[in-house]
Amino acid sequence: MAVSDNNGQRRQQKKVRASHIIFLAIAVAGTLALAWWQWTRFQAGSGTFQNLGYALQWPLFGLFFIFAYRKYMQYENEMIEAANNAEDPDFLYEADAKLFEDQVTEINEDFLPERPTIDVDTFNELNTPRRGRRQADTDLTGDSDT
Repeated sequence: MAVSDNNGQRRQQKKVRASHIIFLAIAVAGTLALAWWQWTRFQAGSGTFQNLGYALQWPLFGLFFIFAYRKYMQYENEMIEAANNAEDPDFLYEADAKLFEDQVTEINEDFLPERPTIDVDTFNELNTPRRGRRQADTDLTGDSDT
């Protein structure tokens, strides 16, 4: 929301709440429980290496939950800061322009190979049909041999 959309009031940054932490802890504990379950399946007589793979993979999912939550909070707070600092509705564009205005936005010509150029006659010569036509298709008089 821009400043004008909120009657001149500035939005406050999002803060980490206890409910967020509780939900995140439950999600991470769930992934650790699933990892433990897969580990016990791997150690059982009928366990496979697929169970071992899942046992190693579930904790990574838990770490991803933490990473995603942190990035979400960072992006939301950046958007709120941009809205509070801007005067017009295009506040996200202004924030991006400030952040990325000095970066190179085109590829150097020496990096890419040259595009081949070809005239129409050479193109048609290279792309002639390779299949032969049947006699009935090329008969101009309308008489067919069948």
